[in-house]
Amino acid sequence: MMKKYFLLLDFDGTLTPIVSRPRLAKLSAGRKNVLTKLAKRKDLAVAIVSGRELDDLKRRVGLKDVIYIGNHGFQIEAGNRLVVHPIARKSQKLMERVYKELKAAMNIAGVIIENKKYTLSVHYRRVKPGETGRVKRIFQKVTRPYLANKKIKVTGGKKVFEVRPNVVWDKGKAVAWLLERYNKGNAIPVYIGDDTTDEDAFRYLNDKGETILVGRKKTLARRRLASIEAVYKLLKELLIDGRI
Repeated sequence: MMKKYFLLLDFDGTLTPIVSRPRLAKLSAGRKNVLTKLAKRKDLAVAIVSGRELDDLKRRVGLKDVIYIGNHGFQIEAGNRLVVHPIARKSQKLMERVYKELKAAMNIAGVIIENKKYTLSVHYRRVKPGETGRVKRIFQKVTRPYLANKKIKVTGGKKVFEVRPNVVWDKGKAVAWLLERYNKGNAIPVYIGDDTTDEDAFRYLNDKGETILVGRKKTLARRRLASIEAVYKLLKELLIDGRI
């Protein structure tokens, strides 16, 4: 059977709620059951797309028969094939160095710094409101020399700063790479996401498939869903009648 849809689903804020600490994110049994049924459908392909490190993402989703895109696209696992962007692989020691400098400088309660091997994240959701300015100043001070030497790129999301290798690569580029190689049947791509980093995928897919934002922020997506609950309602409807 030909694939009808190629589902590309963000994780945090789309399939599971945003939490105060990244390690607390959990996919409920009921929601995992919906995704399991989707992954088994012959008329669907399913990919989970995330800024999380690949192994962390796989642990939290825990499904077979899906494609995993981790680290904003720097890691892609499809079947038995694992692809790591070559520049990201070369940047691993650089990320470790930046991580250690940020850990040493960022002595602020509530800050969580994640070393994700090929990228790193500075979460400040739990920081007191009066301290967020200091978080930003310290982050900018540490990363400024690396930005000046064009060794890294810095992006932002929901209460998080991201440090990445200095290469033109993002969720949109990763989705393009994936679809070119794994969508030979021309299934309709459907991307659902909630964060700034998902806008790159929306931009790429807007004239090729369906793009859906979860939430109310300004977006390039063509459609909106109000909540995670609405995401699962849509996915359940897809299971029933086979249409988005």
